[in-house]
Amino acid sequence: MNPLFRSATIACAVSALIDPALAGGLVPHRVAYDLALEKNAQISDAAVDMKGRMVYEFTGNACEGYKSAFRFVLETGDGEGNAAVTDLRNSNVESGDGNSFDFSSQTFVNEVQTQDVKGTALRDGEKVDVKLKLTEDTGFTIDKPVIFPTAQLLKTIAEAEKGTTVFSDDVYDGSDGGQHVFHTSTAIGMARATPPDTSEKPIGDLRRWPVTVSYFGGEIGGDQPPDYSISFDLWENGVSSRMRLDYGDFVLSGKIVHFEFLPTTPCDQPPVEAGKAAAPETPALPDAATNEAPAAPGAAPEMPPPPGATPATPDAKPDAAPDETPAN
Repeated sequence: MNPLFRSATIACAVSALIDPALAGGLVPHRVAYDLALEKNAQISDAAVDMKGRMVYEFTGNACEGYKSAFRFVLETGDGEGNAAVTDLRNSNVESGDGNSFDFSSQTFVNEVQTQDVKGTALRDGEKVDVKLKLTEDTGFTIDKPVIFPTAQLLKTIAEAEKGTTVFSDDVYDGSDGGQHVFHTSTAIGMARATPPDTSEKPIGDLRRWPVTVSYFGGEIGGDQPPDYSISFDLWENGVSSRMRLDYGDFVLSGKIVHFEFLPTTPCDQPPVEAGKAAAPETPALPDAATNEAPAAPGAAPEMPPPPGATPATPDAKPDAAPDETPAN
């Protein structure tokens, strides 16, 4: 499961989307969200409970490439005391011209690794050649136009500024084992006129638009429902807030609990070749109770108690998701 920040765009002219002036609007940042299960008549409170935390980091520029690191920890439990913790860790490097994409993804369930995928995607005209490192090396060719995650982000902001309300694209982001291309439909609402809430104020006095991206495993046709959809407010500097992850059977809502701008670097370096840039480390998960910065790399993990456990006393900190920074 890769619930956030999947790219959602097809490019007729990829280079036109990633000109330095437009790319300069994306700010390096780190943001953490607390996730909670929305009430659903089809899911009783006694049957299932979900809670989690998500952290996303974005750095880089059009010269050195864009780096993103993402961590998503979700705890699921039921009324019988059964619980599982799923920990997804992704890191990506995308060239500024949108022609190469390096990715790494690991999944852990109850601290046991269940998936480890690394790969490189290189654009060759209208085709994309993908090389994967799984249990054994493999590869394939995508023989249609696709785009990578940062180009998706740039295009969505550009379409919002133009007043576009709906567009459909194909995307490759290395998710789901790195072997699938998703067709997407993106809907953009009018710019928000209401003031940002307290958690959003550090982002700045900027425009933001409500966006919903629906993901389809194949081509859209008839009344086919999406595999899942993601809704969020997209700010013109590339930050996202007010997350809503709809998987059909359940919906998770996410609110910002930690936000910080990261250092910027000037765009005066030569482009980095595919496979040459170092992948960013997977971010640690901050303590939402204090909104403090992440623990230092190597900190001991602190796993949340299963749902249904004795609640914390008012003077105690709420339980926190793992604070370990894994090597990626």
